[in-house]
Amino acid sequence: MTTATTTPAGSTEAAATACMASLVGSLADNKAALARRYAEWGVSAPTLESAVAAAAMAQDEMGHARSTYPVLKALGVDAGDEGLEGRGNRLQILDDELPDWMAFIAANLLIDGVLTTFVAACADSSITPLAQRARKILQEEGSHRVHAEAWAKRLCRAGGGQRDALLARLHETWEHAGRWAGPANDPGFRAALELGMVARDPAYQRQQMRSWLAELLGAEGVTISLDEPTDWSRWDPGKRRWTP
Repeated sequence: MTTATTTPAGSTEAAATACMASLVGSLADNKAALARRYAEWGVSAPTLESAVAAAAMAQDEMGHARSTYPVLKALGVDAGDEGLEGRGNRLQILDDELPDWMAFIAANLLIDGVLTTFVAACADSSITPLAQRARKILQEEGSHRVHAEAWAKRLCRAGGGQRDALLARLHETWEHAGRWAGPANDPGFRAALELGMVARDPAYQRQQMRSWLAELLGAEGVTISLDEPTDWSRWDPGKRRWTP
């Protein structure tokens, strides 16, 4: 008799579960890392208002990380919250402190944005604990987007060196964040889509991000074009991490 794990349906479920475990684990690790990077600017942001916002966003992200790790249990993964201690499967660009305020805003826009776009695609996930967590995270991410958009507009309006520095940081950050969800043809992600674990594929999520940012900056008279990643040779699918 053929066992359940070797049937096509069983293989599809196994591939989907493995892919989602990788995504959810890395989501939590990146949120923990983003919390650290935000917190480091809680005392050195260019305005008092943004210093307060950075500290608040750091607290939010750490809370999201702590509450996301337990979702792995529903995916059959016995994992702790090691990412909270600075390890784990995070984007390489979050290994070290964000070097300047433009890098902070680029992370706020693109890293925070990419992670939130994935979370939104899981709001109705067939993985019940993930769907519940996703809806709660989305409620708290609105203020992060408001902060990112306000600063993007402000820096675009400043023009000159500030605008150009922001654009440079956005392109640099996209090289990492844009690859996080993985290639469009990933079989595990396709299986997860089939089983309703996630609602939108990686290419669609990236297009959502690119369209949003192009519209945001375009309203300020600034053009930006973020490419769909084509070179995956230096992307580690296990760590969901790209190395320049």
